[in-house]
Amino acid sequence: MAKKLAATSPAPSQPKPEERFVELMLVAADFVQSCGGLEPAKKALADAGKFVESAGSVESATRALEVLESLKQKIGT
Repeated sequence: MAKKLAATSPAPSQPKPEERFVELMLVAADFVQSCGGLEPAKKALADAGKFVESAGSVESATRALEVLESLKQKIGT
């Protein structure tokens, strides 16, 4: 019975490309606003890209930032 219910339940639908684009533009607008404008946002993205590239992966870059945050908390600054 459970297999029959699972087979008849609709699969989760993927967002439409238009919806995904709107979502992405809202996130981008928020990022630009938090950076203080388009030019600072472009620089922040370029710097982040260089950092991730130097770290070798997003996971390594994230781990490095976590270590820095931990050190910052231990030092108390």
